[in-house]
Amino acid sequence: MDHVGDAPLLEHDTYDEELSAHLRSLAFRLLGSLAAADEVTTLTLQQLAAQERSQPGSVIDERTWACTRLARLALGRLRGRRPATVAAGAPVTVDLDEPLDPVDPAREADAAALRSAVGPDLLAALERLAPAERVAFVLHDLYDWHFEDVAGAIGRTPVAARELAIRGRYAVSAGSDDEAAVGGSGSRARQLAVVGEVVAAARADDLDAMRAALHPQVRLRADGAAIDLGAEAIVEGPAAVAAHLAEHVADLRPVLLDGYAAAVWRDGAAERMVVGFTVEDALVHEIDLVADPAVLALLDLAPLD
Repeated sequence: MDHVGDAPLLEHDTYDEELSAHLRSLAFRLLGSLAAADEVTTLTLQQLAAQERSQPGSVIDERTWACTRLARLALGRLRGRRPATVAAGAPVTVDLDEPLDPVDPAREADAAALRSAVGPDLLAALERLAPAERVAFVLHDLYDWHFEDVAGAIGRTPVAARELAIRGRYAVSAGSDDEAAVGGSGSRARQLAVVGEVVAAARADDLDAMRAALHPQVRLRADGAAIDLGAEAIVEGPAAVAAHLAEHVADLRPVLLDGYAAAVWRDGAAERMVVGFTVEDALVHEIDLVADPAVLALLDLAPLD
């Protein structure tokens, strides 16, 4: 965490101080650094100005556009960081049984006020979260975004955005990643086992095994790029979903997406599609096929050991 002097909020000639203050307050909570917050705020406003110059009238709501762009910039920076070092001693926790104070950027016009409004305990707890968990938690719990809007900012479906925010909330309040994994909507181990069954069955063309791991009301959704590759936009029901996976993405490889099990479909060495799974009660409820290159660039993928 940095120790930038208590300088006044950056001034931007093009946009009013209220928008700049709102962006800076969001950026500080996402990144935990005043210097980084100022940098991404300035970059976001520059990109907003460029968008409005190049495509006049394309930005209907400046705040929504700018916050979404800033969230994506912050997500990229968080993914590029080294994991935070956890200090020895009792883990820092934040009591989320009571609602957090609403964000009021007007009262955070200088660095000291901004640090005081956020508080060291919340910042320390946020440092434990995976990048997408942190962004989803901050946008939903601190800024009251709907999950549909969170999903658009981080390149996930609303269901996946909800899961990320829930996991972030558990980690912030539980005090450790282990407690969060046990207390969340499903443990990593259980989710890994279920997704492993689906991936293995898809690769073996075992439709019966695939159907057994799917909820009776399972739904598969594909983005536009996945549809261009041959997928259907929406497929529902175990039989239809299993057949669709076997036909279109049978050659899956397991990976971790935001720390949880997922799969990728590759064309040669290139990752062409990511398959995300929402698991509840040891069954797959939602499957998302994501192939949009702009969204793939936002995903936090890691090899599955």
